[in-house]
Order: sequence, then structure tokens, then C-alpha cells
Amino acid sequence: MGSDQQRAIWQMIGSRLRHLRLQRNLRQDAAAAAVDGSVSKISRMERGLTPLQRQDLTDLLALYGVTDPAQREVLISVAVGERDPAWWDDHDVPLEETVLWHHEHASDLIRTFDPLQLPDLLQTEEYARAATLARHYPAPLTDATENAVKNVLRRQDARTARLWAVIDEPVLWRPIAGDLAMHLRQLDALIAATEARDITVQILPGDSPFQPCSAPFTIFRVPGKRQTLAIRHYTSDVIDLVAMERYGLLWDQLIGVAHCRDDTPHHLARIRRTLGEHR
Repeated sequence: MGSDQQRAIWQMIGSRLRHLRLQRNLRQDAAAAAVDGSVSKISRMERGLTPLQRQDLTDLLALYGVTDPAQREVLISVAVGERDPAWWDDHDVPLEETVLWHHEHASDLIRTFDPLQLPDLLQTEEYARAATLARHYPAPLTDATENAVKNVLRRQDARTARLWAVIDEPVLWRPIAGDLAMHLRQLDALIAATEARDITVQILPGDSPFQPCSAPFTIFRVPGKRQTLAIRHYTSDVIDLVAMERYGLLWDQLIGVAHCRDDTPHHLARIRRTLGEHR
């Protein structure tokens, strides 16, 4: 790794550390005490002017309230050179999202279910914007919304894993904010996506007797590692799937009662045609 790239990594992690410190309303002297160092040392770390040590990072993250092991490791691993940085390591990406997208990129299979909206990786740009606004009240600032949309599109472009999604049928009938024209364009894009060899979409029928009460969740399969589970509600948690075995069972139940993948284009076209008649 060249010296310029190394300095760029130090600056990226330093910006993240400064952001975390300010979020906790802490002064640099408090951070210095945590690493048994000086204010000057913290200043150099935050400006990316000095190598970063694992123990210093561990102590600072504890001070800043970053207790989730996955969040700590995803930051430390790039800081000490165990992996190359990616765009989701930037300090303006929430750390919990960095963890999710790191798993997403490393996976060879992504299985996902969302009972409220279409999965991020299948959303059009305008649907992603509407979905972001619908998840927050009051509406987030324009810059925050556009950053979220940009990140969805970047994740779609970066995806190399096979994607397997189960979609609750009512989501397909429900235009966000009543924007039917936008919703029809999203359905057209979804129909086109079902033709891709690396995308499987199944629809959970609206009249199915099995209606799971579940937050959105995603299961990541990373080659050579245990499967991990992301549960997305008001926050995002990434955990070992073994610890939440019921989600593996839930996934098996979902795909068992959902329409088979070969029928998906027919059902999507039916819904699209019916909704289009009401324009």
C-alpha cells in the first residue's frame, strides 16, 4: 500500500473518530485520557497525521459508545490495514450502515424480506427517494435524503451477490404517498429485474394464511464464514445467524408459502395492469 493511500485511510478514520467524539459532546482532553496520551496525539489522529493503533482505537470507540462488535471491527480492520477501504467507510456513512454494506459486498447470496417497502436493492431512484421520505417524520433535510438515495444506487451498482427477495403482495399494490405514476414505473423496473439470472423474486400472497409479524430482515452468506443476519427496524443490528435461528426458519416458511419464482412476472404484470387501469 502506497504512502498516499495510507494517509488517505488515516484521514478517513480520523474524520470518523472526530465525528464520533463530537456526537458524544466530548472534548479532546477526554479522548486523550482514554488512550493515556495527549491532546496533541488526538489532534494528530483526527487529522490523519499519525498511524492508528488497534488498542487506541478500541479505547476510543468504547469512550464514544460504539459497543457493537461488528461496528468496532469494521472500522478497526480498515484502520490497521487488514482490508482495503470502500466508499461505505466514509465518515458521513452511519457506522451501522457501514457494517451492513460491508457484509452485503462480501456476500455471494443475499436473502431479504421487507413487509413494508420494496427491498433497497430493487428500488428505482424515485422510489428510493419516496421510501426514504416515508420512513421519517418530519421529512429529513434534502441533503440527507439525496445522500440516502445516492447510497442505495451505489449499493445496487456494487452488488455482485445473487439476490433473493420475498415481497409481501400488499407492498406491490400500495403506491408510496399515493404517487401511482411513480409506482407503475417501479413495477416496470421490477418486472425487468426478474429477467436477470442473479435475481430471484417471490411474492407472498396477500390472502396467504401465513402473515409473519416481522421487521425487515436480510440474511448474508459470506463464503468461508458463518451466515449473518441483519434486522432492520428503527436501527440496524447485524448478528450471527446461529444466535437467531428462528429467522432461518422464518425464511424457509416464507419461500414455502410464496408464489414460485416462475410465476412472479405474471403476478407483477397482473398487478401493474390493474393499477394502470385506475390512472
